[in-house]
Amino acid sequence: MRPTVGEILADHVSLEVSCVDRIYVNGYVPKLQTSGQLVYFLSEHLGKPLASPALLGRLGERYREQIRRFIKREQIPVVRFQRGVRKDELANARRRQHSGQEGVVFLGVAQERFRSFKGSKCVTPAGVISFDFSRQ
Repeated sequence: MRPTVGEILADHVSLEVSCVDRIYVNGYVPKLQTSGQLVYFLSEHLGKPLASPALLGRLGERYREQIRRFIKREQIPVVRFQRGVRKDELANARRRQHSGQEGVVFLGVAQERFRSFKGSKCVTPAGVISFDFSRQ
């Protein structure tokens, strides 16, 4: 039986609170830092016969759907940060308007740059399909 993500991370994850008004969660999985490790995760850990970029899309969409359900259930406002807007200033104004002692004041959405994997489809002369992953 394969361990769950929670079981794998249980002894390797810590939470660091860097400020009382917000929490940043940074994740780093050492064994998913190379293309070969990503292929191993997609095929062996997830048990899929083909390590496809579509699998990453499905995982991402499942995560986003869980966030959408949480936002709807808890009636949390969503703020889409526009380019050039100082996020801290907007967040401070929102917090001042918040009447509760605790809770999620809003969920902020911003487009951030980051390095990720890009998958490229490869087809052999025999018609076998595979994917190459590279950092972008």
